[in-house]
Amino acid sequence: MSVDNLSNRDRHGLSVVSNVYGIGGKVLDHQTASGVSVGGQGVARNVLRPAVPAATTPPAPAKAYFVELLLERHGKVVDRNVYWLSTQPDVVNWDKTIGNPQATMTQFANLGQLQSLPAAAVRVRAHTESGRGGVEQTVVRITNTSTQRTVAFFVRADVRRGSRSGTPAPGDNEVLPIFWSDNDVTLWPGESETLRATYRRADLHGASPVVSVSAQNSPLQDVPAS
Repeated sequence: MSVDNLSNRDRHGLSVVSNVYGIGGKVLDHQTASGVSVGGQGVARNVLRPAVPAATTPPAPAKAYFVELLLERHGKVVDRNVYWLSTQPDVVNWDKTIGNPQATMTQFANLGQLQSLPAAAVRVRAHTESGRGGVEQTVVRITNTSTQRTVAFFVRADVRRGSRSGTPAPGDNEVLPIFWSDNDVTLWPGESETLRATYRRADLHGASPVVSVSAQNSPLQDVPAS
């Protein structure tokens, strides 16, 4: 794993954490690298190497797993990425791909286990802050409150026009255009993410903001965000 610094300033005192999870939420590997420094526009290479499940070949069954990568500075998470992978990954046929507009695959990654994830419990809290120039910012706090080791996979939030009580208006109700600080997040029990959505107040069309949140393994829920 490498750490890229896209800014022009040197960064010191960084820590990198990697967690590898099985499909059922069991931690398969945990590693930490501390005291990482990266120069401006620089790259720190081979910071750590997560230990992932061994590759398998059909007809042996494929196993899906997750890799969570955290970049911390002074104990605060400054970047977080989650990947879902398979022991039977994508395999590109490069001989047939070179010179063509799209890849020719010898094998597609088998992520079928993601279709049978156990249900996750997700708590959503939201409120909206008015800014200058007719701009609104809706703040959404999403927490995986599952009591088991259940991942909340690919949790997505949308801002919709609706009532102050949290009921979306019928028809085309999504607030667009909109800028999200992050979205489509994956969380393990006890983990939270705060998402910020910025948009023009006029695009509410006089209605109240309502946040709709759903996940691959959690039902849709609507919460008021006035």
